[in-house]
Amino acid sequence: MSEREALEAMVHQFAYWDDKAGGYTTGGLSALEDAFEVLGWDDPHPYPSGRCHRCKRQATVGTPSKAGYKWSCHEHAPKWTGAGS
Repeated sequence: MSEREALEAMVHQFAYWDDKAGGYTTGGLSALEDAFEVLGWDDPHPYPSGRCHRCKRQATVGTPSKAGYKWSCHEHAPKWTGAGS
């Protein structure tokens, strides 16, 4: 794993999710601000592959579908997963 990949992984784990932007934000934390600067990211940083396919909330469950794998938030998760409607 490269240093950049490691830094991105840490940001994905520790940054805050911004529903309005559909991506990550620093929340004003200086260490995250520094990480975003090193990565060349704006704050907030849109992250389409991490959000629900029906809204901009952070995806929490993935489901295979005829159109490919779909990521959903709790509210839009298929009923059979037990994670919402």
